[in-house]
Amino acid sequence: MTHRNLFVLFLVLAPALVTGGILCIAGNASDGIRLGLLSLPGSWLMYLGISRPVLYWKVAAIVWWSIFLGDACIRSLSWFVYQSDTDAYFIVQAIANTTRQETIEFFQFHARSLVLSTLIFFFGLTGYFWFCFGQPIHKLWSQLFQVRLNRYFCSFLGVLTLASYLIEPSRAQHPVVYWSDYYSKIQNFKSQISTHKQLHHVWLDTAQHNLILDPQQPLSQTHTLMITDSVTSKNFGVCGYPRNTTPELEKYSASFKIFCNAFSPAASTIGALKMKLTEATQVEQPNYSTESLLAYAKVAGFKVYWISNQNDSYISSLFGSFVDEQIYTNHRSGRSSTSFDENLLPVYQEILKRPEAKKLIIVHMIGAHPNYQLRYPEQFNRFSSDTSDVVETQLEQKNIGMLVQQQRNYYDNNILYQDWLLKRFFQSLQKNDHAERRSFVFVSDHGNEVGHEINFAGHSPNTQAGYQVPLVVWYDGIQDTGVNLDKQINTADLDTLMMELMGLHERNETSHSSLLSHNYLFKPSSSWPYWKPVPTS
Repeated sequence: MTHRNLFVLFLVLAPALVTGGILCIAGNASDGIRLGLLSLPGSWLMYLGISRPVLYWKVAAIVWWSIFLGDACIRSLSWFVYQSDTDAYFIVQAIANTTRQETIEFFQFHARSLVLSTLIFFFGLTGYFWFCFGQPIHKLWSQLFQVRLNRYFCSFLGVLTLASYLIEPSRAQHPVVYWSDYYSKIQNFKSQISTHKQLHHVWLDTAQHNLILDPQQPLSQTHTLMITDSVTSKNFGVCGYPRNTTPELEKYSASFKIFCNAFSPAASTIGALKMKLTEATQVEQPNYSTESLLAYAKVAGFKVYWISNQNDSYISSLFGSFVDEQIYTNHRSGRSSTSFDENLLPVYQEILKRPEAKKLIIVHMIGAHPNYQLRYPEQFNRFSSDTSDVVETQLEQKNIGMLVQQQRNYYDNNILYQDWLLKRFFQSLQKNDHAERRSFVFVSDHGNEVGHEINFAGHSPNTQAGYQVPLVVWYDGIQDTGVNLDKQINTADLDTLMMELMGLHERNETSHSSLLSHNYLFKPSSSWPYWKPVPTS
């Protein structure tokens, strides 16, 4: 292969490299690679524009690369300015609520950078196309494919490009698809905000009418509700799992009440949170409840915090925008997010030191949400393909494939990390807060199937692991502690538990047994069991 051949090959592939490279350098490597591969058909248009003296191929190539390179620049801008995806909650919220005057002010503030970037973009593209279409390099281009290695390399790129268009997460990054979805997201967000604002007024009105305060309620209280994601108690060592994934919980088992047989009413985050934090039921899941734990807490004088390592516009609009203060440490949405839950710890510690007499702190973690291997630091990488233990033997006996077995290792490392986080947050409460009444509750929104029953890893509405979650409770003066392997708990009763811990009651509330009492009665909805039985062969 001659240097000229290499130069021509690089010249034709250069726009794809720049398209993907800009976004990679800005901070989003995974989407940058996907976008670069999706843009590669433009290299074929360049070939046609160079090798054939037909104007429309040149125009098609110019339009194609203008779209892709422009898309990469716009999406990189949010990373350079805000260190965040364009579809991060606070950016979507800002766009949805931005007035025309605010838009003008934004462009005025960034005018110099925007003008400079636009000039570089325009003159860079103009120079590139002038050189490619104005130079006699079509003979070199035709010679390029006479080299076998070049043919193999281009075929390989063709396969990657085809795969990118066939796989939905990659295809969703195509500029046309991405910005069409983005426009819909903005419109849906505006609609959600309007609906949720109306709902928030209903929550407050209901709480003001129904709330009864415990006359013995202390003046100073701090309550922490940690909600993690996709964690099933089936993988908790303290609950009987063969691997030692929860060494810290085992140390604290004499201080906590640990329920291993708790069940989420839904196998997805939004449905589960609606039923944990409001009075919504399984049957009413698509609708909204008129009562919310958050509203009762606010009316009772608690300052309510929502600190989150998740970037979900719906949850943030429904719950986060209602509280007194919302703080987000994760500015990237989707499964490729790499923000660790420990980033919430300094925020939590700072809030504990604030002077408010009564605080309800809701900590919403990303937990063990797929992709599992992105959810924990390297020092928690204890289980790997080299691990040879009873868990691997069990998986092999169930004919679970190697890929899912590897996902199980990642998942167990994640549980180990969650165990460590639970200890750190609890120790922070003990060290930094001295309110008269305190409580600490840890629960998962739902579980995950990772080769427990089927050869699959991820959210699972059809297996028990998709619903079975841990529930860990501590409060000042707790006596009945330890690990409970058998007692069934409905985590839809979580709001009732929190109100009980805060000394809050509803007017004309129906009699119910406390979740922590010995006579607690597990009352799931009529669709119990929520999962479908797995057929046996």
